[in-house]
Amino acid sequence: MPENVFLTRAARRIERRMFLKAMGLGAAVPVAMRLARVATAAPSAAPKRFFVFYTPHGTAPEHYAPKIPNDNYDPTKAVTFNQFDLDQTNVSILGPLQPYKQWVNVYQGFQYPGVAGTHEGIVDCLSGLTNSDGSGATDTTTPRTSIDQLIAKALNVNPLILGACSHQTFGLDNHGMLFWNGTPIDPQKSPVVAADALFGSSKTTTPSADVQLHSDLLAFTASEIQTMKGTLNGLTREQSKLNTYLTSIQSLQASSSAMNGQNVCTTTPSLPTVEMVRSASAGNKPDSSGANDYFYEEANFPLLLQAQLEIVAQALICNVAPIIGLMPMFATCEFDFGFAGAPGSHHSDLSHSGYQASSGAQYNSPITVNNLMAAARTPFATAQKWFTTQLVNKVVSLLATTDDPAAPGTKVLDNTIIFWMSEVGDGNDHNRVSEILYPQVPDSVPLVTIGGGAGALNTGLVVRYPIAMSASASGVNRMVPDLLLTLATAMGAGSVTLPHTTGVVSEVLA
Repeated sequence: MPENVFLTRAARRIERRMFLKAMGLGAAVPVAMRLARVATAAPSAAPKRFFVFYTPHGTAPEHYAPKIPNDNYDPTKAVTFNQFDLDQTNVSILGPLQPYKQWVNVYQGFQYPGVAGTHEGIVDCLSGLTNSDGSGATDTTTPRTSIDQLIAKALNVNPLILGACSHQTFGLDNHGMLFWNGTPIDPQKSPVVAADALFGSSKTTTPSADVQLHSDLLAFTASEIQTMKGTLNGLTREQSKLNTYLTSIQSLQASSSAMNGQNVCTTTPSLPTVEMVRSASAGNKPDSSGANDYFYEEANFPLLLQAQLEIVAQALICNVAPIIGLMPMFATCEFDFGFAGAPGSHHSDLSHSGYQASSGAQYNSPITVNNLMAAARTPFATAQKWFTTQLVNKVVSLLATTDDPAAPGTKVLDNTIIFWMSEVGDGNDHNRVSEILYPQVPDSVPLVTIGGGAGALNTGLVVRYPIAMSASASGVNRMVPDLLLTLATAMGAGSVTLPHTTGVVSEVLA
C-alpha cells in the first residue's frame, strides 16, 4: 500500500517542529537533529534503579517475620506465599511497609557463605567472598567487589555510596567495610557534598537545555498528534502508525537516557533536610584524630541519615544516580537510641538483649515466632523499626507516589529495586545462617526487596527456603549470593558473576 500523504506530512511536521524547538532552546544543530530522531524512534525500556540499604545488628524474628495465614511452618520445604501481612507481628519491624507490600518481597532461609565471624562478616555480605578455607569473614586484604559496584560496572554507570556515621571517627575498619571496589569504599559522609555534586550548590539551578527540551517536546507533540488524529480519522493503518509515534514521543525521556545518570528532572529538587545539615555543619573542623567531626557525632546521626535518604529519593527520581548504596552506622555501633524511644546503646544493650521463651513453649512445639516472648526485646525491635520508618517516609513513599519522569505511565518504584539487608540474622544470636532457634522459632537472615525493577521482579511475595537447627542449617539454606545474582539479572547486568552461587532465585524473576 502506498505511503499515505497525510501521514508523511504529519511525521515531517513533527520532526521539523522538534528540530526548531531544540534550536530555540539553544541546542546545537547535530543535537537538535538527534533529539528529533530519538523522539520518533521506537520506545525503549524504562530505566532501572538499584539501591542497597543496610541496617546493622540483624533483627528480632518475633517482631519481624511476616504473618502468613494458616502457616504450618515446614522447615524442609521451599515455598512461596503471596498472602501475608507485615504489620501483625508484635512491634512489627516491617510494619511501615504494609501499605506498599505489593512491591515487597521478604526472603527466608538464606545464609551468608562462611559460618564463622559475626559483625565482621559485613566485609563479605555483598560480594559472597569467603576465606580460602571457606571459614570466617574477617579477611580485609583480599580484593573483592560488592554487588552495587558489579551492577554499575556491567551497566557502565557510576555508583553513589553514602554513609551516615558509617565508621569509627578514626577511620575505616572492618566494621565499616560493607561496600567494595577491589578495596573497601569509604562512603560519602556529608549529604551536603553529595547533594551539591548531584544537583549543584544553587537551589535556583536551571535545568539543562536537553532536559527542558525533553519536557517541552513531550507536552507539545502529544497535543500536536491528538490534533492530527482528527485529520487522519478513518485511515486505520495510518492512525495506528501515528499512535506509534505518540507512544515513542512519550518515551522520549526514557529513550535518551536509560541508565547513564542523566538528569531527567526539569527542576532542582527541594532538599530541606540537607539544607538543615548545611547550616548545622558549617565550619566543621575535626581534629587530627578525627574527633569533633560533625558527620560522625552521635547526636547528629538521625538528621544525617534523614538527609542522606532525602538525597537517595531525589537521585533515584531524577535518575542522576541510578545505583546507590547507603550505610547508616557501622557494625558494633553503640549509639544510644533514646531518640527513637528505645534507650540504650544499639549494639551492646539493644541488639544483644536475649530472647526468652514464651510460657509453654517447648523443644517440640509447633514452629512459630510466637514461641518467643515479645516483651523481652521490644526496645530492640523499636530501634529497628525506626530504620524502617525512615526508609519508608523518606524514600519508599515518594517513589511509590511519584510519576517516573523517565517512563511516563509508571511510578519510580515500579522501576526501582531497593535491597535491604543486614550482616547477621538474630541480633543476639549473631547467626549468619537461617536456623531454628530454641524453642522452635524460625529465624532468617533479614533480606528484603522493594520495587519491581521495571517489571523484572515478581513482587508481593514471601520466598521461603528450608532451614534447620543451627548445627545443620548451613547444609540446607540457600546462599545469599544466589539472591545477589538474581538482583543483578533483574537489573539487566547478566554478565555479573559471584562466588558461592548455584543460580538465580527463579521464583522472583518475571
